[in-house]
Amino acid sequence: MTSTPVPQSKINATLADPGKGEHLWVILAMYKVGDDTIRRMNSGEDPGPTLLDHENLLTTEGAGCFKCEQPYSKFIAHRKCTGSMGDPS
Repeated sequence: MTSTPVPQSKINATLADPGKGEHLWVILAMYKVGDDTIRRMNSGEDPGPTLLDHENLLTTEGAGCFKCEQPYSKFIAHRKCTGSMGDPS
């Protein structure tokens, strides 16, 4: 089993805007998490070393721009980003 340690500073971190017109490319990794693990996390306890291990990895999605919500393509990568980090409402 291989686990990936996650620094505390990255949990619920605020994303930095790379600037107006710049894309923020991301790749999402989704892990299966059990009820007990979520309860431990909600209680402020250590969820354990198996939270982000290879056995729990379900899928990865991306790359895509977090701001304009467009999937990566050579065309999109050469365009200015039309999205924003602000609240859309």
